[in-house]
Amino acid sequence: MDIKNYFTDYRKCMLVFIAFIFVFVFAMFTPENFADSQNEVMFILLVTVVGLFSIYFSYRNKLKLHNVALVLIIVFGLLMIFFTPPMSFPDESAHFTRAELISEGQLYPEITDKGIYVDSYYFGLQQSYYGTTILDNGSYNDPINDHKGYWEWTTSSPFYSYLLSALGILIAKMLNLTAIWALYLSRIANLLFYGVVAYFMIKIIPKYKLHLLVFSTIPLCVSQASFSSYDAFILTFTLIILTYFIKMYLGEVNGKNLAIFFISVLLISLIKQPYIILAFLVFALPFEDEKLKKISIVAIIAMVVLAILSVGSLFSSLFTTTAIQTYNTSSTTNVSFVGQTRFVLSNPLIIFTLIKDMLVSIPDLFLLKANFFHYTGYKGIKLINFMYVIFYLVFSLFYKIDIELRKKERIILALIFLITYVGINVIFYLTWSPLGSNTILGVQSRYFLPIIALLPLIINTNIKEIEIDEIYIFTFIIICLAGLFLLPITHFY
Repeated sequence: MDIKNYFTDYRKCMLVFIAFIFVFVFAMFTPENFADSQNEVMFILLVTVVGLFSIYFSYRNKLKLHNVALVLIIVFGLLMIFFTPPMSFPDESAHFTRAELISEGQLYPEITDKGIYVDSYYFGLQQSYYGTTILDNGSYNDPINDHKGYWEWTTSSPFYSYLLSALGILIAKMLNLTAIWALYLSRIANLLFYGVVAYFMIKIIPKYKLHLLVFSTIPLCVSQASFSSYDAFILTFTLIILTYFIKMYLGEVNGKNLAIFFISVLLISLIKQPYIILAFLVFALPFEDEKLKKISIVAIIAMVVLAILSVGSLFSSLFTTTAIQTYNTSSTTNVSFVGQTRFVLSNPLIIFTLIKDMLVSIPDLFLLKANFFHYTGYKGIKLINFMYVIFYLVFSLFYKIDIELRKKERIILALIFLITYVGINVIFYLTWSPLGSNTILGVQSRYFLPIIALLPLIINTNIKEIEIDEIYIFTFIIICLAGLFLLPITHFY
């Protein structure tokens, strides 16, 4: 046998993948992480088999990038759904409470001094946050009932961002399933929505397909799409926004595409207002119809007004109350949007301190302390973060995009990136940081995913095309997704 010919590209990639599994196991090794070695070995073997299958499937479908994206998102997303303990994703108890209320027909939470009055069947699942897993009995098999109780907090984001999660809960109730299945189906509904939209967006986008696949399979994107949160909704519509921007940039500027683009931007902007800046992407489009250009400008003005009104609860509660606020009856922090605004106006020099904080926090935000969940104590997480950040930066810089952007358009995109980045920090300073604070609290790397999708368009050098088979890119994505799965496995099991 000719050994050289036997080891085809995908077999080489399989060997590299297995090697990285060993690297991850070594990087995450502590007596606490591997306290139950039998479970760890079982899950490591599981993700190894899944990873090898994914590499082979990707190799066989490398000319059908939409198929690859769908399989990677669904397969690794399902691993996260079933093996990440309930309520261990960021603020999942608050998000699930909101979805549960909507499943009962209550579009917005009714707040009392005791908390949010809601069906209490899932309260016992909160113990998972402290280490209980699906291998323990817990309250997972308790029936879904209509017993009521008070939960401490939930969100007040637009109800439509929870419709998929609420649908999953509703299906569990109709089938008389147990409490854990209400959570599982709410997660699955979000994941399927994200995966199917990614499939169709990559399929219909004329160019930029591989870059859209890489973005859609970022470990943090797959993680956020796999639980009961509005983040899955935001990321799904980010894919739509980017796809229709590219379509229009390549000459398909028409009323239908503009409507889909603007509606998508508005829907995520009423959840987090700084995303309204994405509407300004139209200024990078080659308009041939002056009428459409004027309509677009009017649409942008109207959308900005709506986003601003939504901050102060002035916009109709049909769509949103205070989109960036959460209801938390246990919180005693001194936070006030109006008070913080007055503080900044009376102390303008604080702006320079806050700008410095935005800059010095970048390494922690995206590398040193970046986290997929609330837990920043994962041993091995820095290695995975470092690997993926380097990969995404190198890919964005040097993997030649099949779209020619002029300097003017790159500047527009860069300004949109910068303004959105600053806007998210400003919102969290005004609505999450204590009065008079000289630092910005509550900001996490996941909030910047919608603009990270623009990064290759902004910084790509276009100097020299890197000749590399897509299977190697797929393999690295699979390696990092496997590492993502091992983080909660080694932490909880």
